[in-house]
Amino acid sequence: MYLKLQVCKAQKEPYAIYHNSKILYNHFLMRSITLSVFLLLLAIFCTTCLAKEYTVSKVIDGDSIVLETGEQVRYIGIDAPELGKQAGGPQFYAKEAAGFNKQLVLLKKVRLEFDAERHDAYGRLLAYVFVKDLFVNGELVKRGYARAMIKPPNVKYKDLLVKYQSEAMAKEIGLWQEKKTDTAAHYVGNKRTYVFHKPDCPYAGKIPEKNKIIFRNRLDAIKIGYTPCKRCKP
Repeated sequence: MYLKLQVCKAQKEPYAIYHNSKILYNHFLMRSITLSVFLLLLAIFCTTCLAKEYTVSKVIDGDSIVLETGEQVRYIGIDAPELGKQAGGPQFYAKEAAGFNKQLVLLKKVRLEFDAERHDAYGRLLAYVFVKDLFVNGELVKRGYARAMIKPPNVKYKDLLVKYQSEAMAKEIGLWQEKKTDTAAHYVGNKRTYVFHKPDCPYAGKIPEKNKIIFRNRLDAIKIGYTPCKRCKP
């Protein structure tokens, strides 16, 4: 009988060791996951709360501002109608876009978020602009005051901006109230630059075949974030 008890005890010991080891492993795993989640949330909190803020001292138009530091900021991923003081007058809905931009940011604290490029060819800061939790670039597109303008490599919010644009186009609000007719049988887009052209535009002829995309009309190009060429003005 004594021998039988000893054998039973010996058989149970490996299971007990395994069971205890599994409990310890699960305990440490849960602690590791909890710590990882805490550190991630802390990083997000610090990024949001400790990000430097600037006061907007001037609004230039619907997609650009001046900070208290004197630096000019061009909003990434969007294009508002031009006020065009030197180009024969403002484009359709340009004044409204500038006015709405003023409502959103003038004399307010803004936070800047950057993408792959920090400056444009004119030395302006390229940024996504936030007033607290409000995404200013997106709000302008969503309300029809600007169109999505995708310019690689700055594509962090590409899908969101194109989505907002599709919604505004469907509602025909803001600048989408203006009806533009097609001026060519088709248009040629550049997959690298996200710009589309008339077929006879000199720039269209320089696009490599691998980068070409053909659009049946202007809206097909605009819906996916392509912008009209400033030379041929399709």
